[in-house]
Amino acid sequence: MPFTDRAQINVEGGHGGNGCMSFRREPKIPKGGPDGGNGGRGGKVVLVADEQVTDLSRFRHAVHHRAPNGGHGEGKNRHGPAGSELIVPVPPGTRVIRDGHTIAQLDAVGDRVPVARGGDGGVGNRAFRSSTHRAPRTTVPGGPGEEAWITLELRLPIDAALVGLPNSGKSALLEALTGAAVVVAAYPQSTREPAFGPLEDEDGVLYTLADLPGLDAEGVHRRDGHLEQLERARLVIHCVDAADPEPAADRIARAEAGLTTFIPPDAVRLLVATRADEEGADTSFADVAVDAVTGTGVPELRARILSALS
Repeated sequence: MPFTDRAQINVEGGHGGNGCMSFRREPKIPKGGPDGGNGGRGGKVVLVADEQVTDLSRFRHAVHHRAPNGGHGEGKNRHGPAGSELIVPVPPGTRVIRDGHTIAQLDAVGDRVPVARGGDGGVGNRAFRSSTHRAPRTTVPGGPGEEAWITLELRLPIDAALVGLPNSGKSALLEALTGAAVVVAAYPQSTREPAFGPLEDEDGVLYTLADLPGLDAEGVHRRDGHLEQLERARLVIHCVDAADPEPAADRIARAEAGLTTFIPPDAVRLLVATRADEEGADTSFADVAVDAVTGTGVPELRARILSALS
C-alpha cells in the first residue's frame, strides 16, 4: 500500500434511541400509569493517535465511520443504553481539518479528539406524567448523530530532511549516515516513498533523518511527492550531484524553485555535493562535499547535522 499522508473520511455519530410509550400493567393495579423509559444517547466518533499506525493508507478504502446507535427505551422505566464510542486510530502527527479549519493536531500517542457527536436520546412517556395528565401518550424520538466530512493530514516529526532533484544521491546518503535499509538505484525517481533513519548524538539523543521524494527532473513537485512533510523539519539538506555535467547553479535554481513553498522559513539549510569522489566532480558550490560510496565527507556532514539539531 503506498505511503499516504492525506485522506478524507466521513464520520457520523450514532442516532439516539427512541423514547418508549408504555403503561404499567400488573395484577390488581389496573391503572399503573406510564412507565416508558428514555432512549440512550448515540455513540460518538473519536480519533486517537496510535503508535501502531504509521500513515493514512487504511483510509484509502475505509472511508465511512459510524458510531453505534443508542438503545431504545423500554417499559418498566428502563432506559436504553448509550451507544459506545467508535475509536478510529490515526498515526501520531495527524492534523484534523473540518470546513477548512484545523480543529486538532494529534502529535503524542494517546491524543484524542471527538469529531462527530452522538444524537440525543429520546424521551419516554413516563417523563410527561403530571397531576393533570396521568396517562400521557407522548414520546420523543431519538435525535440523529452529527455527520461530517473531515480531512486528515499527516505531518511526521522529522528533524532533518534530504531533498533534491531525482538521482542526486539522497537515498545512498541516508544509508551512509544512518544505516537505514533503503532502495538505491541508478535510475531517476527510484525512491517513491519517504525513507527514515536515526541519528544519535554523543548524549544518546535520537534525531530522525528523512529522504523525501517529491521533485521531478524539472524541479516540479510530483503528484505522488511528499514534500509537505518538510513542514516540521528543522534542518533541510539540499543534495546536488557533483558529477552531473549540467552546471550545478542551474540544477540548484531549478530545485529551489520547487522547494520554496514547502521549506519552513526558520529551517537551517545545508547545500551538499554528493558523489564528490567521481571523476569530474565539481564541489565548489557546496557547504559540504560527500561521497556515500567511499565515505568521504560523511563524518563531517553527520557532525554538521547533529550540531544544527542540538
